[in-house]
Amino acid sequence: MFFSHDARKIVVPNIVHLARNLKLVPGQVVELDCPRATLMNIAFRIRTTGTVDLFVEEENDRGWETTGRQEVEEGEMVWHYILKRPCFRLRLANPSPAIDVEVSIDVNLPCLKEPGEINRPVL
Repeated sequence: MFFSHDARKIVVPNIVHLARNLKLVPGQVVELDCPRATLMNIAFRIRTTGTVDLFVEEENDRGWETTGRQEVEEGEMVWHYILKRPCFRLRLANPSPAIDVEVSIDVNLPCLKEPGEINRPVL
């Protein structure tokens, strides 16, 4: 929700690198802590050498709750996701019984900034 004092702010991208060439052996599950989101509409960019299951888990009063799931096949994809809560993490699982997988993940956690806070490129 935007308040009147936010009307002058601009939404800017904020790319966070969650994993770089993370190796998952067959059946391995890894949890990646994520920074707190200030806006709930985020996007993951996932690059993988094989099939990986991704789970978005959001923190609530009772602990962590899985709120989203995506199967990613070999290659690169972008997954747009709308969070329900600002505290979340990403859980990765290699479902293969025999093949190692390497995964790289970036997340865009957009944020609001005053126009004067934005760095403009020098020409």
